[in-house]
Amino acid sequence: MSLEINNEDLETWRAKVAEYGNRVWESHNLAELKIFLSNLQQTILNSKINDDLKLAVNLKRFPNLGQFLADLCNSNDIVLNSEIYDLVMRCVLLWSVKNPTNAFEEKSTSWARTQIRKTVSYYKQEDPCSTLAHTVGCNPDQYNSESCNKISKEISVKLQDLPPYTWDNIAGMMLPCRSMSCEALRALSLRCVPLLKVPGSHHIIESLLACHASDSTMEPLHPGFLDAVIESQCNAYSDGQCSIELSYHCQTALWNRYLPALEREVISLVKTLIKRQPWLSREHAVTLINSRFLPLACLENPTIYAAVDNIFQAFVENTQGSPDVLRIMDYFSQALLQCSNDHTAQKKSSSICHMYPLQYRSLVNLLLISPQGLSIQSCCLHLRHIDNILDEITNNFSQHQMNQQEMYDLWLILIKWPTWYYKAIEMILIADWNQKIPGLELICWFNYPLHSEKHDCLKKILTSLGGSLRQLVNSPNFLMTDLKDAVLLANQDAECSQVMNVIQPMCQMFVMYSKEGCKVLQHIVDMALQKKGDTGITQQLQFLVDAVQLMYHLNGYSKSVPSSHIIVKQLQDLKKTCVDNILSTGDSDRTLLRWQTDQILQSCGFAERCLQKWSVNK
Repeated sequence: MSLEINNEDLETWRAKVAEYGNRVWESHNLAELKIFLSNLQQTILNSKINDDLKLAVNLKRFPNLGQFLADLCNSNDIVLNSEIYDLVMRCVLLWSVKNPTNAFEEKSTSWARTQIRKTVSYYKQEDPCSTLAHTVGCNPDQYNSESCNKISKEISVKLQDLPPYTWDNIAGMMLPCRSMSCEALRALSLRCVPLLKVPGSHHIIESLLACHASDSTMEPLHPGFLDAVIESQCNAYSDGQCSIELSYHCQTALWNRYLPALEREVISLVKTLIKRQPWLSREHAVTLINSRFLPLACLENPTIYAAVDNIFQAFVENTQGSPDVLRIMDYFSQALLQCSNDHTAQKKSSSICHMYPLQYRSLVNLLLISPQGLSIQSCCLHLRHIDNILDEITNNFSQHQMNQQEMYDLWLILIKWPTWYYKAIEMILIADWNQKIPGLELICWFNYPLHSEKHDCLKKILTSLGGSLRQLVNSPNFLMTDLKDAVLLANQDAECSQVMNVIQPMCQMFVMYSKEGCKVLQHIVDMALQKKGDTGITQQLQFLVDAVQLMYHLNGYSKSVPSSHIIVKQLQDLKKTCVDNILSTGDSDRTLLRWQTDQILQSCGFAERCLQKWSVNK
């Protein structure tokens, strides 16, 4: 069923076509344009048939339709797409009259025939290679494809024949670099854009990215070429495949020389983990991030790491520290650490701590150590070491030896490596602390990096709350009112509004360690998310899955969960209800619904395996 198109819709698409010009169209925009043109054709046909409108009235209804169709006819991407080209021609033919009766119809018919003649000469004429192709025993499409491949390889070979080393006046030595004049490289890269659509184009991309201008400090490769390469990688995270597969060295060269490519890479990753795959477990997210070798490129190229770090900082500032952004930064840091552990033995990358200023390296070294497998006593000792460092920094700040920018930089380090922050929250519930909670300075710094005057207030609240929750978590029959009263009392102080950032993961740990916590899951979720009894099934399921994943991240399979069998049953019931609710919402997009349920099932499957392992440890 087609939709009625109005002039406002047409103007929107006319602006989009004008903006694209002769640049390469993205695949999803081509699909949307195809639907729009089909609806536009039906709108015009229906108006002619049903209302018997004259040509002049239709043109009055869409005054800029001729300009819109002319712009489409001037776009190479549109003309070369047979399905869209067919729709454009059908719309153009609607303005051609077989027997014009007045000057207006003659002018309209002449314009339509001009557009047809112009595009047919480009697209529909007999392939000039057809005769030669039949002579060598193949069809024209095969001949064109093979010819493009040969051209691409020939250009690549010619570029590789350039001297591999060039004298650098600044360095005073020969450096590995193939150089050409800036003008020649710009012209060559622009001419190679059409070749990027044929198989085997990665050879020419790699060769061009290895070249630099010998007579200019400007980027010599044409922006159209670089943008086309970026566009070929746009679905790498979401669909797991690219239209052009680039090697690691080629990707690194692209990121090193063209910042928009690196920005697009990070933005694509963030969009995938927030919008398309929000249920992805930590382990699967780390695997996805490492699949594109961006962490390895960061380890081997400090400039790439600095750029990625700045992009994430911009996300933090523009989203006011969104939990989703902080979660992705945590995932990326874990991918970086995993990559470092895998490659340090091969001496392919430097230590992560060397990427940070000297004054922060001792702290970074402590944050990089995994708490998995460590005893409670060892974790407490480790957290006290971190506290001592942060306490010294706080004293320096109070003596005006540090400025706020340095404090902010330190906070960015803490949010990139938050594992020990969550471990400190876990220790509040399970460690045998007498007067001072281990990791308390870390918790205060994490929530109030620029307001050290609020640290004492938060310490007092957490000490009181921690004492109450420790008694409740070990109680076989605690009352929900006692838990609510303890949390409500902690949340009353207006000066420490960030205390809820600690209460939510603390409630997740409470559900995992308490024998009765899972039975009142909805009440705990309401309290942790500050809801008033209106948390849905999806929120409860997400809360429980996050609790299991956090528990696994901090302890691996070494811990025992007292009520693991009850949590598994609760998890399975929530999962079934959640999937049933999603599938009953409607049939508008079965693919999307199936994808959402697959994500939930995958995430719940990981949580169930963890709980089964923990039940064996009891």
